[in-house]
Amino acid sequence: MHPYPMTDPPPAPTRPDAAPGLTALPVRTGRTRPGPSKPDTSLILGPVQTAAAAARATLRLSLGIWGLPHLTDDAEAITSELVTNAIAASRDKAPSGTEPCHITFRLTVQADDGELCIRVWDPDPLPPPRICTLPGDDAESGRGLFIVDALSVRWGWYPGPSGGKTVWSALRLDGQPPPQPEQGGQRQ
Repeated sequence: MHPYPMTDPPPAPTRPDAAPGLTALPVRTGRTRPGPSKPDTSLILGPVQTAAAAARATLRLSLGIWGLPHLTDDAEAITSELVTNAIAASRDKAPSGTEPCHITFRLTVQADDGELCIRVWDPDPLPPPRICTLPGDDAESGRGLFIVDALSVRWGWYPGPSGGKTVWSALRLDGQPPPQPEQGGQRQ
């Protein structure tokens, strides 16, 4: 038989280390700071083949919850490219015989700017390669940042506070396509 009747909830646990005569603090059930909360999610990813898929799944779920499913296709393409590049950078940066570092994927809504921001951190402090020319049809890689550039309103990178770098991309919340740059220019 169950020690508590099914109709009544079990008693609240007591803290044996609480001082006599003091009452317990209430549990926080909501936001305690003034102002709107900022949609923000992050994920630490191992340097494995499934990392991009895990980041895309987190992105789809977050955009659905935040009421921004119309951004999914472009945001998924950008996320795939940034995470794949970060995994490659992590593997390249790892000393021989050691495991590559994890990477971090972060997704935020910048309501004041009207943008969704995708950020990916990796341990390599070197900036992403400059976009000069589109690789040939036979090339197996080298198109990722062209895709990011084409789909983003703006993108760039900055050094990480404790090493490495963060590459970021911004999409407009209204889902409008980014303005196309003049011939051969990189928007940032």
